[in-house]
Amino acid sequence: MKKWMLPFLAILCFVVESIFVDLWPKNDLYIDYFFVPRFFLVFLVFTAVYIGKMRAMIYGFIFGLLYDCVYTELLGVYAFAFTLIAYLAAKAMKVLYQHWFIACLLALFFITVLEFYVYGIQLLIGRTDMPWQTFCSHRLWPTLLLNSAFLLVFSYPLKQRLVKIKRLEQEH
Repeated sequence: MKKWMLPFLAILCFVVESIFVDLWPKNDLYIDYFFVPRFFLVFLVFTAVYIGKMRAMIYGFIFGLLYDCVYTELLGVYAFAFTLIAYLAAKAMKVLYQHWFIACLLALFFITVLEFYVYGIQLLIGRTDMPWQTFCSHRLWPTLLLNSAFLLVFSYPLKQRLVKIKRLEQEH
């Protein structure tokens, strides 16, 4: 049962993103502003920090590919981004102090990086014509606000769970 806890958390974060979007209010404010949940990315950064680089990269690639198949029409965009973010998050923690708050800031940083990356790809292939200022004010800031709230509520329990998983794996 213990060996299934990490995959269960990954699947849970992946699925909760979709459920959250379905349950999010659909009034005028939320039509003009895009609140994009990046709960799986938070999980991925915390996995890279507290479990390890290789496992995070594997989860990043698998779920990134799944994300590409389910949510986008371009294969490889999220698979590449999630794998690279897992790698960079693990490398960053070799330089930074491994603390819960630093992991939260790192997650917000990589959410920003992912949003700019996806926006750049969409702009490059002509799937959006949203100006940069509009992107920042109508998508990036609301996304960071939503994910900050998620981090505020769930980051410490997530960290505790990942540390426990790591400790249980080392015991066996």
